[in-house]
Amino acid sequence: MRSRRALAGLLTLLLLLCACGQKSEEKQRGDYVLYFLSGALKAGTSGHGPALDWEPYACEEAPQPETLLKALLSGPTLEELASPFPKGVTLRQCVWDEERPGVLVVSLSEQYGALTDISLTLADYCIVLTLSQLEGVEGVEIRAGGYSSDYRSHQLLQAEEALLTDRLIEQVPQGS
Repeated sequence: MRSRRALAGLLTLLLLLCACGQKSEEKQRGDYVLYFLSGALKAGTSGHGPALDWEPYACEEAPQPETLLKALLSGPTLEELASPFPKGVTLRQCVWDEERPGVLVVSLSEQYGALTDISLTLADYCIVLTLSQLEGVEGVEIRAGGYSSDYRSHQLLQAEEALLTDRLIEQVPQGS
């Protein structure tokens, strides 16, 4: 039962992430960006549009993981974006896993543990996509209140798992 729920969540993520960033090309992309819920998803009119969108993160040198996470948790500055995180979520710790090179372990406050299903998946990948821009980050493990979520099918999350283009639209015949 739990594996079916996880599979359904991953399939939903794939559908919602289709076309992520399609209209984002209009914005000036800097070296680093922060990922948030898209304006269409925020308005409840996502349809086939992107589930996630980004805003530029201004910095003069490569930021530390904690710096990016704190900026992400503080929410978007662009009005058309929305934070996927529950109110009151704070960063407790962000450390490199000594046994798994390239893996960051992110520990957030208990409020993050209230997320489930697609809400958890979208919030997870806002974190993963944001942190994966940093050199050396190959995967992220996210914990809430010191514990990993039972709602995930796997704990090590990687940016490559997120579908960021709408392959379905490219396959639909014109005039359909």
